[in-house]
Amino acid sequence: MPPASPKKRAKAGLTTKLVTLAAVAFGLVLAVLLFFSHRELYQIYRLKQEKSNLDAENHRLSEENLRLARTIDRLHNDPEMIQDLIRRELNFVKKNEVIIQLPKSDTNQPVQATLVPERSASKAQGKGNQNRLEPRRRPPTGLRKTPP
Repeated sequence: MPPASPKKRAKAGLTTKLVTLAAVAFGLVLAVLLFFSHRELYQIYRLKQEKSNLDAENHRLSEENLRLARTIDRLHNDPEMIQDLIRRELNFVKKNEVIIQLPKSDTNQPVQATLVPERSASKAQGKGNQNRLEPRRRPPTGLRKTPP
C-alpha cells in the first residue's frame, strides 16, 4: 500500500484531536453538572444523614427491646425482683423494718423514723412468711421520733 499523503494525515490528526476535545469537553460538562448541582448533592447528603440517624435509632430501639425482654423474663421467674419492684413502686416494707426519711433540701428539719407496728397474733397465725410485704405507713404529722 502506498503511504498516506500528508493531507490525509493532517486531516486524520485534526479529526482525532477534535473527537478528543469533544470528549474532554463533554466530560467536563458532565463533571460540573454532577459536582456542582447543589440540589442533588445536598439531597444525597441529607438522605445519608437521615439513613445514619435511622440506623442509630434502630440500634437504640433493638437494645431497649432486649432490655425489656430480659425484664419481662425476670418478672416471670425472679421473685426477688418482683418483691423489689413492689417495694419501690408501691412503698411496701417488710415486717419490723425501720424507715428513715431524710429531708429533701431543708437542713433545719430533723430526721424522721417510722416503725412498722407488729401484727396481732391472730393475723400472724398460719402465716409464717417473714418476707411478706406490708404497706408503708406514714408517721402522723407533728409527731417525730428522734434516734436514741
